[in-house]
Amino acid sequence: MGNATRTLLALAGLLALNPGTAQATEYPYCLTFIESWAGSIERCDYSTMAQCEASAQGLSGSCAANWRLAWNRSQTPDVVEPAARTKRIRR
Repeated sequence: MGNATRTLLALAGLLALNPGTAQATEYPYCLTFIESWAGSIERCDYSTMAQCEASAQGLSGSCAANWRLAWNRSQTPDVVEPAARTKRIRR
């Protein structure tokens, strides 16, 4: 086998093993906080509101629904928690 044939076989093997393109995940909740030198920073890395609120306490930030998902209705968040309900106990 010549060098050209080996090169073509190696290239064909690499193309066959290509997993495809990576896709970004849009999470349903975003944390917004102020960084002194950079201004306002938004991170949409949270699956639940509880995760976002736990991070917000350490950064003095606030949590909200991901506004990008509201504009693109074809993508719906995988996990959307309903508002917490508290039971009233009457005595």
